[in-house]
Amino acid sequence: MKKKNYFLNCSLIAISMIALSNSGLAAIRVGNSSRSYAEAYNQVNAMQQQAQYYQNQENLITTPSTDVENNLPVRVANSELVEKITSGGDDAQVIMGQLERCSMIYPNGEFAWDSPSLGHGIGGGSTCVAVVEMRGSQMGVNGSDVVLARANLAAGDSVKCNISEFPDVSYTADAGKIEFPADNEPTIEDVKKVMNEEQKQNAVLKIAAGAILGGLGGNISGENDPGKESLLGTDKGKVKNTVIGALGGAALMAGNTYAGKVGGDIILSTGVNAAAGAVAGNIMASGESVLRIENCTVDGRETSCLWGSFVEGENLGTSDTAYYNIDTEDTYVCNGSRCYKETLMDVQLEAASNKYINDLETAEFNDIKNNSENIFYFATDNNGNEKIIKENEKDSFSIDEDKGSFLKISSAKRIKKETPAVIPDVRDKAFGMKESDWKEWKKNYSMGISIYARNSSGQPSGVIEGASVSNFYPMKVDAEDGGLIDLNNKARLKATLTGAGIGGAMGAFSAYQGAQSDIQNRWTTAVREYKDSLQKIYCVTGDRFLSFYNDIIEIPSM
Repeated sequence: MKKKNYFLNCSLIAISMIALSNSGLAAIRVGNSSRSYAEAYNQVNAMQQQAQYYQNQENLITTPSTDVENNLPVRVANSELVEKITSGGDDAQVIMGQLERCSMIYPNGEFAWDSPSLGHGIGGGSTCVAVVEMRGSQMGVNGSDVVLARANLAAGDSVKCNISEFPDVSYTADAGKIEFPADNEPTIEDVKKVMNEEQKQNAVLKIAAGAILGGLGGNISGENDPGKESLLGTDKGKVKNTVIGALGGAALMAGNTYAGKVGGDIILSTGVNAAAGAVAGNIMASGESVLRIENCTVDGRETSCLWGSFVEGENLGTSDTAYYNIDTEDTYVCNGSRCYKETLMDVQLEAASNKYINDLETAEFNDIKNNSENIFYFATDNNGNEKIIKENEKDSFSIDEDKGSFLKISSAKRIKKETPAVIPDVRDKAFGMKESDWKEWKKNYSMGISIYARNSSGQPSGVIEGASVSNFYPMKVDAEDGGLIDLNNKARLKATLTGAGIGGAMGAFSAYQGAQSDIQNRWTTAVREYKDSLQKIYCVTGDRFLSFYNDIIEIPSM
């Protein structure tokens, strides 16, 4: 690659640009953006030499290059030498022999006895040179080949068939009309740079679109104010989720745009697939029930309240017998020939009559239900009379095992009055407060707690005098509650997050593989196009093909 001199003086650049305009040439363009030969045309000396060069080119004799006028086998540039040879001096025969050997290197080539302007011999004295032309295949009128540059390469010398190797003054006007191939075939890294830049195109529009879609999705998933139901709205929860969704959507698209091809695809696919996975997990509606805790205002301050009911009861009748269904958690009352389902309060089991059933530890309850002595079954006799009995009492009864198994209740009350209520200052947990958490909370915080009546909008409306936590029954949110998609249902939160994690991981892996495949395919295409472009430009001397673009031209010695 030959070195070029660059001038930074603005006035010289201006002069050069004027000269360019006058000569009809344009800046040389090369396929890889890292190199540009435009500055080469800012060389004032080159511009001053062009007119004379093209005048000389018109006087050159093309193949065959024999100097017929002077009866010489090749053209001789030095007029004094021509005169010496034609006058028959003492060494004329020696020089003539050299010219003949020069013309015979490639009989169909164009050779001359001239100074080299190409290759390692640039600036040397007169010698045998091949007049090398760089031509563009079918780039001219009616598909003809055009000459892009023309220079002299000494016999025995070699050079790459590349536009940068030819002197600036050798470029023709047609050289400024095409884009020359890059010096080297594109690499994977070159392709990544291009695709990374493409990723940044229309960044503002992508980010705006992400914000709009994210905001819309956030609003839809946002929580309605108590007592309101709508898909879209301006409720506090919806506005909050709208802002979060818009910021998240914008951030996702910004990350996708500015992280490059691989990183951007992974970010976008991870985010999109995580969202899709979260929705899929949410739709599954699986998870343990959680207590309903909502924002509320108590005595002018913002806090959170546990929703539920304050229940007042009355004792069961003396002829009533009550049972607890282990499988469904329902309570049954048997009276005479009939057993029916009825919701009871202050339930104590016969096997643990010192504690309410809701206060039993999990281990205690498991010990009770795993003891066969405590198990009862739903049964009917031949007359259709219903009773809940032990298995060894079934002489005249038919046990209905589909009803499940039961534990006998020693003490319970019927619900006489139920008042919607809330307990203030109950803080929710990240994954929702569960029944076990409620038992623990009652142990630690039940003393001195005030229970408030709850109005139709879900807000506290006054203290219920004499109400105790033992008669407060929390409202539960089951995973099945809500619509097909309910992102506010904390009972579904674990499944939602699990789905998001799986979806995001799969999306990231898929995006990485896809991005790598895209890059590989683009690189394969770019290499093929590059190699095809090399076939469109070639170097010749006369009618002798020398090489395609970027290959080495070698001229044999005489």
